[in-house]
Amino acid sequence: MNEFLSNRQGEPLIRVTRTGGVERWRLNETMPLEATPYQLMSLYLGSILMSSLDQTVVRDGLMDMFADLEETIPLAQRALLKNYQKKFYTTGFGSRSYEEVDEHIDVVLRGLLNQFKLELFYRSQKGERQYLIQPYTLVMHRDALYLNAWVENYREIRTFRVDNILTARLTKDYFDYPTDYSPESFYERSFGVFKGDEANQITVTIEFPEILYDYVANRSWIANQEISPVQDGKFLMKVVVSNLFEIFHWVMSIGSEARVIEPGELIEMVKGEAHKILDGYGNYSR
Repeated sequence: MNEFLSNRQGEPLIRVTRTGGVERWRLNETMPLEATPYQLMSLYLGSILMSSLDQTVVRDGLMDMFADLEETIPLAQRALLKNYQKKFYTTGFGSRSYEEVDEHIDVVLRGLLNQFKLELFYRSQKGERQYLIQPYTLVMHRDALYLNAWVENYREIRTFRVDNILTARLTKDYFDYPTDYSPESFYERSFGVFKGDEANQITVTIEFPEILYDYVANRSWIANQEISPVQDGKFLMKVVVSNLFEIFHWVMSIGSEARVIEPGELIEMVKGEAHKILDGYGNYSR
């Protein structure tokens, strides 16, 4: 029991004492959960950044903890919490809603925590399929949830979009969490969550005007990104990726202020998309 259960301080839940050859078990004493107003506001800020998970077990659990901690704030400091709902806000721009797949998220969380295999019925561009998986990591990317899991049929780790899960069932089949797996290594050459062939090492160099330096250089896009100093009003970003899918769409979202230097394949992808955009407007004139 102590191998899997602990109190709030991470100590064994059951304390065993032996006196005169008699063994006694009792619950380990726990300290009451406490928080400062500053810690409580940090928790609330985290909750609103997860606004897309509203009405799901994830955010409900977070808000339950918030309510428990709020009760521990001394009356003398309660004034600091006045109007806290107005002091933090998220626009929710482009966010997804996960309320309808709350049951699936609950099953995924139980599989992650208990290390039980899951049976998924999943919808992808290739159709609907059944999978037996070992859930490894729940990933938040651009306000969307993804699940990294070992797929037994394919003997490899794949990424599933949570809102594309049609049904999820928790099995009682336990699996050992791999010690050599880490999400950081898994996404080392991914410009987002989409992975290509791990043998691929595609070097991408993009030129930007100085005005975009803060937007590009002061954000983390991929672990291996390299940013050159600004020279003559321009700077370069160099990354190594395993596929071009997401970085292509990122370049297109920036538009003409992002100029691909290499590779030639990405240059042709951008040029082809630009021609499609122009063709879509035809002979349009104001």
